[in-house]
Amino acid sequence: MLDGRAVRVARGAYSPVESWHESTPRARYLALIRAIAMTRATRPVLSHWSAAAVHDLPMDGDWPTLVHITQAPGAGARSRHAVIRHSTSLSGDEVEEIDGLLVTTLARTVVDIAATAETRRAIVMADAVLFHDADHGVHPRLRRDELLAAADSRGRFSGFRRARSVIDFAETQAATPIESVSRFTMHQLGCPRPQLQVAHYDRAGFIGNTDFAWPEFGVVGEADGRQKYLDERFRGGRSAEQVVYDEKLREDRLRALPRKVARWGWSVARDPRRLRAVLVAQGLPIAQFRR
Repeated sequence: MLDGRAVRVARGAYSPVESWHESTPRARYLALIRAIAMTRATRPVLSHWSAAAVHDLPMDGDWPTLVHITQAPGAGARSRHAVIRHSTSLSGDEVEEIDGLLVTTLARTVVDIAATAETRRAIVMADAVLFHDADHGVHPRLRRDELLAAADSRGRFSGFRRARSVIDFAETQAATPIESVSRFTMHQLGCPRPQLQVAHYDRAGFIGNTDFAWPEFGVVGEADGRQKYLDERFRGGRSAEQVVYDEKLREDRLRALPRKVARWGWSVARDPRRLRAVLVAQGLPIAQFRR
């Protein structure tokens, strides 16, 4: 902090205290990325988590405090001063410019994350670029074959199998990061594979889509993050209290079909034992989890 009025973002770069504290974690990380990138003699190619932030991909957990740069093999520079350097080949069509920053393309970025990051976090990003909701005009940013091509074009690189596994596991109907994380945790548990975004109806008409459904067991699942209740983009002009009330009415209609409703939040989504307990309580057959 400089005289209590500014926060040091990086060497030679500062931000006013008020705007810094009001910024989102992604915005703070982007400020660090830009500060690092703009102080280099030549513009670096941002990659991995840094490219993911520039591409506005969702993050499960905290954004890092280091900036990731990819450079040609043999460049010789070490990772230091808040920068991690990755030495690997990049073709011209794997780099693009966004808001004055050079970054790996969306496909290359997702593949890099899939090859190097924790699987759960990689799946969140892969799901996000494949997500498709025609009813609400949401089109996928990438197709699965484009991700596979981005991985295959590099040959057998370190992390190739991990990247292919993440791409194969990714879904087009996972609408939020908590749904992606929940699905990965279910996979760890050996849970029966759920159907995603299943529509439900009663005599009054359309009830809504549930995040997960196991029709053969009469069970549906809802993974509720805070954004459903607090983020205006997801409330559709309703107050948080109205959203809670509407969700109760919706759940009552589902139970009357009848459907058994399992509902959980982030802490359960990340915890195999706790998620197993929630799902088993509603009748899903899942063996005891052992790690």
